[in-house]
Amino acid sequence: MDRNFARLVDLLALLPRKGSLDTTQLRQRLAARGHDVTARTVQRDLEGLAQVYPIECDACVRPYAWHWRATAPGLSVPGMDWPEAVSFHLLHTYLEGMLPGSVTEALQPYLQEARRLLAQRFHDLPLRHWPQRVRLLPPGPPLILPRVSRAVHEAVTEAVLLGRQLRLSYRAFDREKARSYVVSPLGLVQVVQGLYVPVRFEGHDDVRTLRLHRVQRAELLPGPSGIERFDLQAWIDAGALGFGGSERIRLVARFFDNAGELVREAALSLDQVIEPDGEGRHRVEATVVLTAQLKRWLLGLGARVEVLEPPTLRRDMAQSLQAAVARYTPLE
Repeated sequence: MDRNFARLVDLLALLPRKGSLDTTQLRQRLAARGHDVTARTVQRDLEGLAQVYPIECDACVRPYAWHWRATAPGLSVPGMDWPEAVSFHLLHTYLEGMLPGSVTEALQPYLQEARRLLAQRFHDLPLRHWPQRVRLLPPGPPLILPRVSRAVHEAVTEAVLLGRQLRLSYRAFDREKARSYVVSPLGLVQVVQGLYVPVRFEGHDDVRTLRLHRVQRAELLPGPSGIERFDLQAWIDAGALGFGGSERIRLVARFFDNAGELVREAALSLDQVIEPDGEGRHRVEATVVLTAQLKRWLLGLGARVEVLEPPTLRRDMAQSLQAAVARYTPLE
């Protein structure tokens, strides 16, 4: 097989049906897929493919931009079986927001084929009904997440994928009007409340967090973001977004009304020790990282838990609960 075959197939998959991509953009997207070639090689590949496939070049711009013709038929995906069809369906349902726009666009033929097969050919197979029988639910109430424009999502995810800077218009929650910034996006994190982007603002070294739905416009810039030198997991573990933390504590707590069964079934740590402490009560000890998530979880248990140690956490819990009680004084 020609060693360039995989690159040519990926190049065809990257070409958009709406809009165009120039040879520089296509070269960068190919590099993200492991094909390290020059823009001239991409141009030569496209010229050869245009003799066989219905793709067109816009020679009025520099560098040249390419796209599929509006009348071009979709590429078929032969040989997809029913496990693959169900997997593509679930991928689209649960991971669409976490994928770069170019990847989602490249997957469209597969997603369309999966939907067609599930609707027409696999109607008598039990696995066809699997997507209707499984759900991924967030903790807490089902929130209606803020919408993110497609153009913003595509620009931001492409910047994260390619390691590029962005010029964006962003409205902070405490401002009435948006402001323009040049930022270096360093990742994408999805939590219950939506999508977050850690960034460095131009001229600053510290990492700040933007909520993606507050970005009103985003433009991909040629400058590098430095994302390859950023450790996303280490940033989260260090306390970003209120999820991580560096302080490890020995948590000692008393659980009431059989709430201890929650941590018997899903332990807080590998060294957890749980012992009966009376009727429906359990004493639990575990080495954990002190995080905002841990505090929110403990507060969510209300009267079903009492933190005994460490003293500082017990004091924080007491202050939060006392403040909550004060909120519920009888209304006049």
